[in-house]
Amino acid sequence: MLIVSGIIEFDPDDHDAAAELFRPLVADTLAESGNITYGFWADLDQRGRFRVYEEWESVEAMGEHMATPHMAAFLTGIGSLRVTGGTGIFQHTATDAVQLM
Repeated sequence: MLIVSGIIEFDPDDHDAAAELFRPLVADTLAESGNITYGFWADLDQRGRFRVYEEWESVEAMGEHMATPHMAAFLTGIGSLRVTGGTGIFQHTATDAVQLM
């Protein structure tokens, strides 16, 4: 399983515009073959800061996602927003998972 996790920070004035870009991206991505989960969550204390979390069945599934029209629309839209220096998104490979709760 492939996991993508991190933080993306925008200028606080771009918070609502970022959230509007995330909505269709999340809905379309959750419907993709090979996607396990996908989402963005707003930081409750820092406007403009979002947690990114994705799980994919394979590197190939994530690669197909990167070539979708909804990802292209998202990347175009994000280009008009002010991403700040607190952004860091990382890819991890998991070979095992244990349910804790």
